[in-house]
Amino acid sequence: MEKKHKRKRYLINKPVQFIFSGISIYFIILVIMLVTGLTYYITLNTILSQLELENKLINAYEIITTINSILIKRLGILCLLFLLVVFYFEIRFLHRIAGPLYRIEKVLKDLSEGKNVEKIKLRKKDFYKSLAETVNQVIDYVNSKKG
Repeated sequence: MEKKHKRKRYLINKPVQFIFSGISIYFIILVIMLVTGLTYYITLNTILSQLELENKLINAYEIITTINSILIKRLGILCLLFLLVVFYFEIRFLHRIAGPLYRIEKVLKDLSEGKNVEKIKLRKKDFYKSLAETVNQVIDYVNSKKG
């Protein structure tokens, strides 16, 4: 019975994982800024048009200042929570990419140094299974030449 491979660390290849996470978070921040800006613009215009209809533009400055502070706090907190959740799941997802690449690189390095290596075993949801199978074929070939 084959034992189940459990992740021990999620940050196996920190530079790769942080670069991918940084790029993703950059685009997410752009989307958040766009959505926040549009929400703010639509809300502000709706309020101003409603106040204009009711001829209450005298108190508009106070109302808008209050609404601005409430919106900024709420949207800021939501954006921060969203970024933290995305970062967490992104690191977990990127482990499916970085983990196999790290393992394949380590096996190839050991193989090039003439060390005995075991076949690469990847988890069910990992990426690069076909690459691992190809490396395993190379391992079999090298082992057959040694023996």
